[in-house]
Amino acid sequence: MALVNRAILPVKTPFILVKRFRGKINIQRPRKPHFERQLLIDLSKPYYGPRKNSLPDYALCDKSKQSSRTEIDNPFERILARECLDWFNTSKMVVFLHLNSISMEDKTPIFATLKKNDMHLRTYGKKIVSMATKGTRYEAVNQLFTSHQNIIFGQPDKADKMFKILKKAPQLVVMAGIIQDKFMSKNELLEFSKMPSIDMARSQLCAVLDSAGCSLVRQLNQSQQMLVSYLEKHVELQNKPKDQDMES
Repeated sequence: MALVNRAILPVKTPFILVKRFRGKINIQRPRKPHFERQLLIDLSKPYYGPRKNSLPDYALCDKSKQSSRTEIDNPFERILARECLDWFNTSKMVVFLHLNSISMEDKTPIFATLKKNDMHLRTYGKKIVSMATKGTRYEAVNQLFTSHQNIIFGQPDKADKMFKILKKAPQLVVMAGIIQDKFMSKNELLEFSKMPSIDMARSQLCAVLDSAGCSLVRQLNQSQQMLVSYLEKHVELQNKPKDQDMES
C-alpha cells in the first residue's frame, strides 16, 4: 500500500529557492519609481477634502449649488400664479397669516368655517406669489413670504368675523393685510374690524343730518311761535275788560 501511495502521490521537493536581491526592503527610504509608474500613481491618488466640522457655516450652505440650477418652466405653476392673481384682484380684503405647527385635523374646521362665511383660505408658495404679483401693485407682499404661506381672501365687512374664527386656532397668526388696496398692519386690521359696517355708518350719518335739519326748523319756527303766542295773549287781555263791562 505504501508503494502504491508513493507511485500515485509523489512528493516533490523544490530544487531552487527564490531569494530577494540584497536582503530586506528599504521601507524608510524607498527607491523612486519609474516616471510612468509615478504618473499613474499620481493620477489614481484619492483626494480627501477637509472635514465638515472644520469648515465654517457659509461653506456648508447649499444655496450656491441651488442657484446654479436651471429653472424649468412649469405650466402648472403658471396656472396657480394666474389663479392667485385673480384672488388678489377680486378680493377687497386679503389677510396674510403665519402658520405655526398645526395638524390637518385642527385646520380643516377653520377652513370650513371661513368658507361658510364667504372667506377662502389658500396656501401658496413664495415662487407662485412672486410669479403672480410681479409687475403689479401687489409686488411688495413678496417680502412677507419665506416659504409656503396661508392667505385669507374675502370682503372687508367680514373682518370682525374672521378674527373671531381665528381665535379658535392660535397657530394661525395674522401678520398684515390689504383692505381696499391699502396695506395695513395687524393693529390697523383690528381697529378696522371694530368699526361699524357701511350700512350702519350710513344710517348714523342720515340720523345726524336729519337731527340737524329738525333742529334748524325748530329754531326757525320758535320765534314765530313765540310771537303768535304773545299776540294771542295780548288779544285775550284786551278783550277781557270789555266782557266784564258787558256783564255789569
